[in-house]
Amino acid sequence: MFKFFVPKNTVFFNLFNQSATNNVRMAELLYKTVSSDTPHEEKMHFNQIARLKSTGNELKHQVYTASSRALVSPFERNDMYALASGINQVCDTIHVAARRLNLYQLKFVEPAMKDIAGLIIEASIELEKGVQSLGNLTLTHDVSTCCKKIRQLETYADQVYNKALSSLIHNETNCIELIKYTEILAALERATDKCEDTTDIIESIIVKNA
Repeated sequence: MFKFFVPKNTVFFNLFNQSATNNVRMAELLYKTVSSDTPHEEKMHFNQIARLKSTGNELKHQVYTASSRALVSPFERNDMYALASGINQVCDTIHVAARRLNLYQLKFVEPAMKDIAGLIIEASIELEKGVQSLGNLTLTHDVSTCCKKIRQLETYADQVYNKALSSLIHNETNCIELIKYTEILAALERATDKCEDTTDIIESIIVKNA
């Protein structure tokens, strides 16, 4: 009977890993969306992001369901929910940024948008590495390194965002266009914020379980 009480760590960690990998794919598609040469290309990439968003939501709910049914979990249930939610919030913000790009149909793409989209890819990759390292809680140094890199990337994204916003406010005379650009830039920058927020959850788990 003991086998029924053994925590199904692989189930949970597989779901977390899949969620983090899903975010990386979305981030890569977001960069392609920003870099698209035609509305058709942009629409195609957005549709793929929308499908991956549904995948991310499903993975989050699978963690919730598995955690509620498990007699034992790899770490506290509240932390399980928080981690699943944190990873999924990155997914949601990437989708929001892509949706705004799709809806607003910009006349041209600000270089800062590509810069921040590239930083989202880097932050998502580091987050993926950090989540994967949670499968072995002795790898605290690896996790800490990933979290530190994500914070650095978020700080750089803030700098790019602030510089681009300042330039737009001083140079863009069309109020509607200004609103479009500022909202897209804000959505892009928010994705890096959510990556950083998730590092707080990961580090809390490490402290509690190290």
